[in-house]
Amino acid sequence: MKRGSGLNPISAKRRAALDAAGVPVTSTFAARSPLAAGAPLQRTAAMRRTGARALRTSAGVSRRPKYTGPTPEVRALVGARCADRCEWPGCHRPAVDVHHRLNRKNGGRHGAARERINQAGWLLGACRHHHNRVTNPVGETRTEVERMGWLLREHQDALTTPVLTRHRPGPVLLDNRGGWRPEPAPRAMAG
Repeated sequence: MKRGSGLNPISAKRRAALDAAGVPVTSTFAARSPLAAGAPLQRTAAMRRTGARALRTSAGVSRRPKYTGPTPEVRALVGARCADRCEWPGCHRPAVDVHHRLNRKNGGRHGAARERINQAGWLLGACRHHHNRVTNPVGETRTEVERMGWLLREHQDALTTPVLTRHRPGPVLLDNRGGWRPEPAPRAMAG
């Protein structure tokens, strides 16, 4: 095969090294090609941890991206608040995901913003169905999700923005200690 025209075959030296390491070689073009061998594709532990986004360094060694999510302690606070059940109103499925009310891409991946949005008041327990619905909204669904308080815009503060959850019929305010309280009723204007 001509160089630069597609996949390059694996070298005999590399094949021998992989065989010695016990790594199955099922193709002349890749170290592991389970699809070519007819075996089902299996994700490695590193792929599960990183969502299959391993990075390649100049040395060719894989390393996973830095984890930017909440700490195990904060995850435990959110799990205790929702009793490990989805917090979407009316849903009783298990909460398998922790949802960030402010998307980490909207200025919440670094520094103080990262610390802030990974606190319990900025997170909700969600089943996979509702987490996908909230994180991939368009049009009318996005408006509904924002109105419910499940998605915030950059200028909004999760501790002062009410959210509709299954905890009670009306909106609640979440706190960073893993609790919630009913949204205070608006004061009547003095005339």
